[in-house]
Amino acid sequence: MNGSIKDLLKIPGVHGYVIAKGKNIQIKLPSRHRFAASKDRIRLLYEEAMGDSRRPGNMVEIYTEDMVLTMYFSGDVMLMVISSRRTNLALLRMTGKLVLANMIKEKGK
Repeated sequence: MNGSIKDLLKIPGVHGYVIAKGKNIQIKLPSRHRFAASKDRIRLLYEEAMGDSRRPGNMVEIYTEDMVLTMYFSGDVMLMVISSRRTNLALLRMTGKLVLANMIKEKGK
């Protein structure tokens, strides 16, 4: 495993992901998913979670009745993974951190 988005999507129960940086948001979810068309809500969630300061290396998990939102922060970049509650969360946490680290490393090149 090298920490790519493909590795993240191979985890059973992962629905998709959101990458947010500043005003740019990239959403990759099935078209019929209830979060697929909620770019405004995701932007508000991103702005609320980021607050006034940047959060290097932080992770936030939000549990709902039927899914888990796992958000990873590094500087002004946020990776949000949307998964079912049956997902192996330890594997998800580790892979998500690797993916975000690789995204930041690629951005620096």
